[in-house]
Amino acid sequence: MAMTAHWSGILITGIALAIYVEAGAGKHAHDNRPYHGFVLNDEEASKDYCFSDGTVLHTEGGELFYLPKGSTYEVKSITPGGCYAINFDAEIGERPFTVKFRNRDDLRKLFRAAERAWRQQSEYRQIFVMGTVYDIICRLHSELEKRYVPDAHLQRIAPALERIEADFTENGLSVAALAAECGISEAYFRRIFADKFGVSPKEYIIRLRLDYARRLLESGEFSVCEVASLCGYFEASHFSREFTRRVGVNPQEYKNRHLSE
Repeated sequence: MAMTAHWSGILITGIALAIYVEAGAGKHAHDNRPYHGFVLNDEEASKDYCFSDGTVLHTEGGELFYLPKGSTYEVKSITPGGCYAINFDAEIGERPFTVKFRNRDDLRKLFRAAERAWRQQSEYRQIFVMGTVYDIICRLHSELEKRYVPDAHLQRIAPALERIEADFTENGLSVAALAAECGISEAYFRRIFADKFGVSPKEYIIRLRLDYARRLLESGEFSVCEVASLCGYFEASHFSREFTRRVGVNPQEYKNRHLSE
């Protein structure tokens, strides 16, 4: 799901709230949401937003997403974590969508400054946060424009994408080999891939592996060592370090938490 072009002419008519929501806080069920909202997940957080029309918006760590005014939905936490949120009023009809920015540090600074201005009851908090919302919209358009990749270029890396989806747990899956499968240079392959997905091929594969690892751990059927092996890691210690750094808890703790829930 992606934002549509009519955001370029949007008029923000008011700000209702700019807040940081701690992990585990906030409502899980929302009926007829009173405002539009931009939300930025913490890096470790992932949640599903299940809308009354059957739409499921899956949000990952560090991802920005939009929640429409008037929507009814339930929030299901997958990986615990907090988020920043700005609720605003505007004349717009839009579907929910998510965007993962390449430079999330600057985006987080925007949300943090808006939350601070709102919390401190600044005299100009409405204007300040309204400016933040416009800034977010500009950055959304810029981010999506950067990701436009001509279909012909995507076709060039199609063999590699198929190979990655099928064999992302294989240890011998090198970027050089993927580029060779496409018949293009490694540098060109990396450039097309980054333009499309916003990350390097290596990072993309790591994310696929860790998403798979989460599902295996949540099943409770495998030990941490077994999960490491199934996800393509030679050493469980390497897997544990990478998992902990990106998810925020070690694999055993993640497994125990989900089994207890």
